[in-house]
Amino acid sequence: METSVSLLDRLAGAPTDDDWRRLNDLYQPLLRAWTARTGVPPADADDLSQEVLLVVFRKVGGFERRGQGAFRAWLRIILTNRVRDYFRARQHRPAATGGSDFLRSLDELESPDSVLSQLWDREHDEHVAASLLRRVEGDFAPTTWRAFRRHVLEGEPAERVAKELGLSLNSVLLAKSRVLKRLRQEMAGFVE
Repeated sequence: METSVSLLDRLAGAPTDDDWRRLNDLYQPLLRAWTARTGVPPADADDLSQEVLLVVFRKVGGFERRGQGAFRAWLRIILTNRVRDYFRARQHRPAATGGSDFLRSLDELESPDSVLSQLWDREHDEHVAASLLRRVEGDFAPTTWRAFRRHVLEGEPAERVAKELGLSLNSVLLAKSRVLKRLRQEMAGFVE
């Protein structure tokens, strides 16, 4: 999944409070989870993830799109650098954490071909998709959403879903079409 060019353009140009809120709501949970994963204490994880988003705020105007996944990779590098800075600033404190294994894991997260980097990519995409699904679910009647979920997300044949939910085959296919159309509209603000 790729963060939308239109959202990035708005953030780089004349962002509204809603643009920043949408970016924050989307990425704060993912960034917090990854800062915690790197060993940042829970008391500091929220602040550090906010620092990452602040860097995005300040530098998004200079962000260069270099193909699919460019924003995701850029965000991963910002996260890695902020985590490094966090631990460097605490290096001389008695409660410092880290060590050579920790530094190797940050190097691995920074490397675009590493297993850890690929895990970031997968979790990023899953997080963005799940967030967008939650965002649009309330726009549909429960039966429409159940038909979509069973057929599209769970991979059940439309005929079986129709029979189980007491709907016509056409109703299941229309549910799929309507929800996918709404997702595409929502993704225009986040994902290409």
